[in-house]
Formats: sequence, C-alpha cells, structure tokens
Amino acid sequence: MSNLTDYRNEFPHTEMDMVYLDHAAVSPMNNRVKANLDQYIRQAQGEKIENWFDTMDMAIAAREKFGRLINAPMERIAAVRNTTDGLVLLARGLQWEPGDRIILHKMEFPSNVYPWWDLQPYGVELDFIESGLGRVTPADLDELVTDRTRLVAVSWVQYFSGYKNDIKALADWCHERNILLAVDAMQGLGALQFDQSLAGADFIATGTSKWLLGPQGVGFIYITEELQEKIHPPHLGWQGRESLLDFHKYDQPLKADAARYEFATPFSLGIWGVNGALDVLLEAGPEQIETRIIELTDYLVRQLVTRNYRIISDRREGVKSGILFASNPDPARNQQIFEILRQRQIFISFRNGNLRIAPHFYSTEAELDRLVEAVSYL
Repeated sequence: MSNLTDYRNEFPHTEMDMVYLDHAAVSPMNNRVKANLDQYIRQAQGEKIENWFDTMDMAIAAREKFGRLINAPMERIAAVRNTTDGLVLLARGLQWEPGDRIILHKMEFPSNVYPWWDLQPYGVELDFIESGLGRVTPADLDELVTDRTRLVAVSWVQYFSGYKNDIKALADWCHERNILLAVDAMQGLGALQFDQSLAGADFIATGTSKWLLGPQGVGFIYITEELQEKIHPPHLGWQGRESLLDFHKYDQPLKADAARYEFATPFSLGIWGVNGALDVLLEAGPEQIETRIIELTDYLVRQLVTRNYRIISDRREGVKSGILFASNPDPARNQQIFEILRQRQIFISFRNGNLRIAPHFYSTEAELDRLVEAVSYL
C-alpha cells in the first residue's frame, strides 16, 4: 500500500514507544476523529453553541458514508449507540409469539446473546450451535431448525477465534425458509470488505470503536425495507417523526426510512467523530485495507509458527480475518505472557486462555517483529 506512511501519520500513538495490535478491543483515536471532535467542542464552547443543525448534517453524512462502506442505500441506515443497542431494537421491535425460536452460537459475544436471552420470559426459545471456533454453516442450522424458527443471529467474525462466517450462504438458507438473518458485524466491518447487496442480511448491527476506528458510544444498523415494515420502534421520540420540528403534532407519521429509529438527540460527539473515522476508511479503500490486514496476519502466522506457537484461528481462505488467536506451547503461560507484553508497551488481548492479536492496515511488519521477538523469550 503506497500511502501507508500517510495513514500512519493519522495515528499519533505510532510515534510513541508502543505497539498497538488490539483493534478487536478498541481503536486508537486518529487525527481525523480528533479534528471533528475539536470542531464540535469549539462550537459548543462559544463559536456556535446552538449547533444542532450542524449535528443533524453530520448524522446524515455518517449514514451516507456507512452506506457506501457496506454498499447499501443511506435510507436503510440508522445511527445507534452500539451493537447491543441495535440488536435490542430488533429484538424488542419484532412481534413474537410463545414458542418462537431463535438460533445462535453458544460462544457469541454477549452483545449478540442478551437481546435474545431477554425474550425468554415472553416464551421465545433459544437454540444454541456448539460448533468449534464460532462457525455457523447451513449444515449447522439444519440440525436445529424447526417450523417455529423465526430468526438466526450470527457474528460475521467471531470475537474469540477470528472465524469469518459466510453471510451470503446463511442469508440464502434463511430466506429459503422465511427466516430472518441478523448479523453482528462488529469484528469485521472496517477490516474486511462487506457488500450487503450481495450478502443479503436482513439486519446488521455494529459499533464503531473497533475496526471502524470510531469513538465509543456510536454505531449503525442496516435494515431492509421489508423488515422495517415489521418493526415498530421500541423507543418513540420526536426525532423519529416525519416533521420533527412540528413539535405538537403528536399524531404525525414516522420517518419513511431507517432514520425513524433515531428517536432522540444523538450522541453528538460520537456522530461528529465517526465521520472522520469513516473518511479514513473510505479513502484508504476497503479492498486495500482487507488485503493489507490479511498480509500482516499471514506474516504473523509464519513468524509465530517458527517459534513453536500454536495457531488457534482457522486461517483458510474464506474464513480468516484480521483477528489471530495463538498460544504458547504451554497454554498455562499465556496470561503471564500477555501481562509482560503490556508492561513492554505491546498491546494485544487475552481471551479464553489464548493470545488475540489484531493489527490494522496501518500496522507494520516491524511492529509484528517486535511482538514476535518479545514472545520468543517468554
């Protein structure tokens, strides 16, 4: 990637004596995000205190940019607070009947469990897949589907293994049976290309604070027009209305598009900040970003294997991602290694007893070499 150095300059932490390889946890703040936050703060401190209209323009811009990122119309996008917020919107907005069933993997991140778990008092039943690495395939679904299955909830990329599920295959399977597919895209978007026009998910939810390089507390949903007609907003507010400035016309209709789910004043700082993050990703290009991240993680695999580290992640084409799980030959040492690395300013995650490493497109082989050199002597 010829302009890699230019993008590294967007991340001030790269000039410090540290190596940050933990984008599956939280992203460092880049200069584009900070510049937008600084502009908002300057306005709020006196330049333009009543900047609500500017924030609404930023919200529209963010939806349009996120739509471009996943190749979906802006009208199908709404801003939310995080992945959980988006999935709760779907879970609470659908009308359920006692005996309805939902299929999900047993090792999903809790954001993709509790919204469905909380439906059990209403008679909704959960069926859990127990396949390795968080894999969900049509064959796995065949084993659990019943005539009462209404929805499949899946992570595109699993947080604890890096396994990338085939969303198109799952969507095709679901739609042949009149079942909805909801996708937690938190660990994939921003790192890997995603084309919703080909994938065909009914609903997508994500936060932006990981691979999307955005602030914490802001995210997005995608919803098909067909599904939108079935979901009454679980939160009704003035900003979801067609003529939102007609304050006392209480019986007015909802907005025609997905913005109806943006029910009240948004997290303004997050909306401003995420615009800068999306600018970086769209300029660098999703295809180039994915290519670079896969190059880096493949490089890391080769280096770790020569040090006798075990690769936990499935690194086959089509299922690998930007998340790499590895283990010391003695797994009992992994937590100690993780803690020593942090002391040496090398930042990764410790998850489920293993080491989770997640470089982004601006990371370098030299940074990976520093990690490999450190673990070689631990």
